[in-house]
Amino acid sequence: MLHIPENLPLDAAAPLLCAGITVWSPFVHYGVRSHHAVGVVGLGGLGHMAVKFAVAMGCKVVVISTSPKKESLAKHELGADGFMVISDEESKAKSLRTLDFIIDTVSAQHKLQDYLPFLKTNGTYILVGIPAKPYDLHAGDLLMSRLKIGGSIVGGIKETQDMLHFCGRHGIVSMIEKVPASYANKAMARLEKNDVKFRFVCKL
Repeated sequence: MLHIPENLPLDAAAPLLCAGITVWSPFVHYGVRSHHAVGVVGLGGLGHMAVKFAVAMGCKVVVISTSPKKESLAKHELGADGFMVISDEESKAKSLRTLDFIIDTVSAQHKLQDYLPFLKTNGTYILVGIPAKPYDLHAGDLLMSRLKIGGSIVGGIKETQDMLHFCGRHGIVSMIEKVPASYANKAMARLEKNDVKFRFVCKL
């Protein structure tokens, strides 16, 4: 049995039990703390929750995206300290070896080699997105900076309750779009196009 804090609206709290715990659990497991610099790859349903958690923890937070259009959302709505477009070579050069952790929430195909250089020595790259094809990675991309790659998926009941208490203390919920149950098929079609900010919640 889970208790949702009374100050959290139930509709916006519902995705915490999936998207929320998916990014909260690796933060706890891998030891993310307030003095760390955290990169978040992808600013979707999982990514925006990762940003909210890391900001509330007091971390320095940098969003790494393929879309320049998401900078305002990342900085002004979610409170990220920095924003980087992965195709911007000048921005990338300034960000080399600056992050303690990177949490990768992207399920589309992408190259880890493009993101690993942003980690400091002994940095940790955390995978929570699952692309259709395996990653192509050379050992040399990890050896020189003694990097670690780990993965995570959801969490247990106690960990979920701890997350909910944290969300209650900091007023954290998911960004949602409420739709009637009759809209379900259209919602699924929009999900396939990544056309939602950031979770649908059905009103019965």
